[in-house]
Amino acid sequence: MRKGYRVFRLWSIAVSMIIVLLVLSVSTYAWFTVNRIVSTDRATARSGTDTLELQISSAGGTSFKGLKEADILQVNHTSLTKLMPVSTADLKTFVYNPVSEGDMATTFRTVENEAYYYHGRFYLRAEAEGRAPGAKMALYLDEENEVGAALAKAEEGMFLNAARLGMTFDGESPVIFALSEEENPTEHQVRNTKWNGTLLGDDQVLGMSEGVITGVKDPAIALSDRTIVMSDTHVTFPAAPLMYMELNRIYTVDVYLYIEGCDPDCSDSIGLQEADLHLAFYGILEE
Repeated sequence: MRKGYRVFRLWSIAVSMIIVLLVLSVSTYAWFTVNRIVSTDRATARSGTDTLELQISSAGGTSFKGLKEADILQVNHTSLTKLMPVSTADLKTFVYNPVSEGDMATTFRTVENEAYYYHGRFYLRAEAEGRAPGAKMALYLDEENEVGAALAKAEEGMFLNAARLGMTFDGESPVIFALSEEENPTEHQVRNTKWNGTLLGDDQVLGMSEGVITGVKDPAIALSDRTIVMSDTHVTFPAAPLMYMELNRIYTVDVYLYIEGCDPDCSDSIGLQEADLHLAFYGILEE
C-alpha cells in the first residue's frame, strides 16, 4: 500500500444511461451519421464500513442531501431528439460540421445550447469528522464495475469505439475517456476531417484557442488510467486520480457522453439500440 495513504472502500456509484441510436442511411461519413435519444436512469450508492462517507445528491449547496439513490439531472438546454457527432478537447467548447464538401468535413461551428451531446449532473461530498487538517481524498474509478463491461451490449454496433465519456468537477479537472481500446474493421473507418487544408490524424480532435478552431492532440485516455484495482492483499494505483477532494466540500460533477466526430471509428457502423453506462468510484484518504 502506498505510504501515507489510508484506503477506504466507500460508496459505489452506478450511473445508468439508456442510449438509443438511429443511424442515417444517407451518409457514410464520420460527421452527421447518427441520431439518438438519450435519457438517464439514476445514480445509486451503497455504504461502506468506515465513518468516512462519499455521498451523492441530486442537488448541491444547502439542498445537498446524501442518498442511496439520486437522480442525475440532465442539464442540456435542448430536447436531445437529435444527437450528432461533435469534437472537443476540453469539454468546454464543442464544435460540429454543418456542411460536408466533397465528402470532407472542412467547415466547423461551435455547438450552441449544448445541442448534439448528453450533459448530466450530480453532486459528491466526502463527509468526515475528526480528520487531520489538510486531509483530502483522492477519487478514482472502481475496477469492480467497469464501464466497458457494462456497455458490452453496444459492441455489435461498434458504438464504444467512437464514443467518449467526459467528466469535470466544479467545472475544472476535465478528464475524457475513450470507452474502448478496440478499433472498427478497416472498412468501417472513415478519415474525412480536414483542418486548415490538412487531414486530421487518428490521434487528433478539434479544439479552440483564442476563438479559433484548431486541430489538437486527442486528450482521451483509457479508463484504466484512472481506475484503482484492489485485492485482499494490496492496492494497485493508476498514474493519477480523477481529482483530490477536500473533505466536507460539495463538488458538482458534470458528465458528458458524446460521439467524437474526428475519430475514424465514427461511421455508419456505430448504430445500436440501447446500452447501460455504469460508473463506480473509490476514495483514497491522504492524511
